[in-house]
Amino acid sequence: MVLNETTSNAVVTNQEIDPKDLPNYKIDNMDRFEWYTKRWKNELKDQKPPEIGEVSMLRAYEFDVEYSISITTPKKDKAIVYCRYFDADGKEILPAHQSYNYPEFVVNCPKRRGTKRLSVSSQSTNNYTYPIELINRMTKGMNTESCYLKFCHLGYKHEFSFCMSPIYGKEPKWLLLAEVIEHYRLQGMTHFYFYVFHIDEYSNAILQDYVRTGEVEVTYLLERNDRELLHWQMVGFRDCTLRSRHESKWSLFADIDERLLMTQYPGTILDYLRDVNDRSISAVEFRQQWIMKPEFLPEKYEGDKQIEEWSPTLRWHNSSVYGPPGHTAKCIVMTEKILAMWTHRPSIILPGYRIHGLKTEEGIVRHYRDLQMWNWGKTWLKEIVAFGPMSMTDYPIKYQWNLTNAVKKRTKYVYENYHPRLE
Repeated sequence: MVLNETTSNAVVTNQEIDPKDLPNYKIDNMDRFEWYTKRWKNELKDQKPPEIGEVSMLRAYEFDVEYSISITTPKKDKAIVYCRYFDADGKEILPAHQSYNYPEFVVNCPKRRGTKRLSVSSQSTNNYTYPIELINRMTKGMNTESCYLKFCHLGYKHEFSFCMSPIYGKEPKWLLLAEVIEHYRLQGMTHFYFYVFHIDEYSNAILQDYVRTGEVEVTYLLERNDRELLHWQMVGFRDCTLRSRHESKWSLFADIDERLLMTQYPGTILDYLRDVNDRSISAVEFRQQWIMKPEFLPEKYEGDKQIEEWSPTLRWHNSSVYGPPGHTAKCIVMTEKILAMWTHRPSIILPGYRIHGLKTEEGIVRHYRDLQMWNWGKTWLKEIVAFGPMSMTDYPIKYQWNLTNAVKKRTKYVYENYHPRLE
C-alpha cells in the first residue's frame, strides 16, 4: 500500500494548478475518482444501486483535490447521483458529473474551474436542489498563538476538537453540556463541533453562550421529513469528518455522556496526541468503561450546591470493568487520513493508515450510561456485567476541583439571571 502524505502542512491553493498534479490526489497509486468507483463497485457487488429522487444537502466543501458534499437523504447508500456545478452568477457549468452517494451521506466531485456553488441531482439534466456555497477547506488555518507557545501544530486552526454525536432526547442537557465542554477543555481541546437533533430552550441557552465565547459552533439538523436518531448520527459524523478536515489536526467523535481520559500516562489527552509521531496512525482508540446513571438530571439550575450534588462525575461511581478491545470503543481521528467515520471507529481508512488501540493503562472512556434511555438497563446491562464484576470508581481527583468550579462558574453566569424568550 502507498502511504498518501495528506498531512503535509503545505496545502496548495493556486487555482491554476491541476488537482491531479498534487501529491495527495492519487489514492493507492490510482486516480482518486477511479479508486472511489472501484470501491463502490466492490461493495455494491451484484446489487442494483438504489433509486434516488430529490437529494437534500447539508454542506459543500472545497478541498485541494476535490469537492465533497454532505447530504441528508436517508437509505440511499451507493445511489448514483450527479454533481451540478454553478459559477458566481448562478449559471450552471456543464456538463454534470456522475458520482455516487459513497461513502454514505457523502458525494465527492472533481474540481472544475469557476465553480462557486454545487448541487446534486438524480439525473444529469433533471431538477436539482438549491445550489449551496462552497466552504473553503483548501488551506489549514494557522493558529499563531500555539506557534508562539512553541506548539505550532502544522498550520491547523485547531489542534484538538470534538465532533459531537447529535444531541437528542427529552432529558435536560444544560448540566451535561457544561460538564462535557469543561472536561475536554481541561484535556487541551479548544473547539467543539456540535450537532443538535433536539434540545430544549433552557439547555440551548448554555450552548449558545459557548457559541458566543467562541468555543462552539452548532449545526441544527432540520429537515422537511422527520428522521430517526441513528440516521442523524451518521449524517453528523460524516459532515464533521469533512468539516474538521484541514481545520483540526485531531477530532474526537463521541457522545455527550462520554469522558475520555488518560490513566497512567501523566499528561492530558492533548499531551499524548502531541507525542504521536507514527505517521501511519489515523486514529487513537480508547476502550470503554460504563458508569451507571440511574437518574435523569435536574431540569433547572438552582446553585452551586446542586452542581456538587448532580454533576455526573461527582454523583455516579458504580462502574463496569473495561470492555474488550474494539467493543463500543471511541476514537480520536486525523480526518484527512479517513473517508468515513462510524459510531465507534473509522469505517473507511485511506490506504497506508491504521487505528492505534490504547491499553487501559494508557487511556479509557468513562461513559456515564443512562439506564433508562433506549431501555438500555434491561437490554444491554447484562452483557456488560458478563465482562466482569462491578466496582466503585472515581473521576480523577487531579481534574475534579477545576472541572467542578468551571461548571459552577459557567452555569451561574448563564442561568442566575436567565429569562426565557418571549413567544
